[in-house]
Amino acid sequence: MELEIVRRIDSLKDIYDFIESFFESNGTEEPVRYPVHFVVEELFTNMVKYNPGNMNTILLDIDLEGDGVKVMITDYDVDDFDVSKKRDVDVSAPLQERKVGGLGLHLIRHMVDKLDYHYEDRQSRITFTKGPG
Repeated sequence: MELEIVRRIDSLKDIYDFIESFFESNGTEEPVRYPVHFVVEELFTNMVKYNPGNMNTILLDIDLEGDGVKVMITDYDVDDFDVSKKRDVDVSAPLQERKVGGLGLHLIRHMVDKLDYHYEDRQSRITFTKGPG
């Protein structure tokens, strides 16, 4: 199932509804639902935030993968930024000593089963899978 998304924060409701429709029609289990919503929201908001002048739509594709789902998010005419690359985030440091940024991507890597990134010709594709286990 595919959805072409207008690059605006207020598109999050359309994204949520699209994903929920997919979950309902496929009987997707609850342990998959929240992480998928969280990860897609985090990735989409980063795409909007860090490419404010980009007017291209973003493509969201979600399919069944075993007992879980596979999600691909494709962004066009963007700089290379590998979200799957591990970055140093000190989650044990006191809040006032932590660097701003990076926590969302840190959480994403721990919430999904697999996270891949592909970049070519100014097109980025983030793919992740999430199963019930």
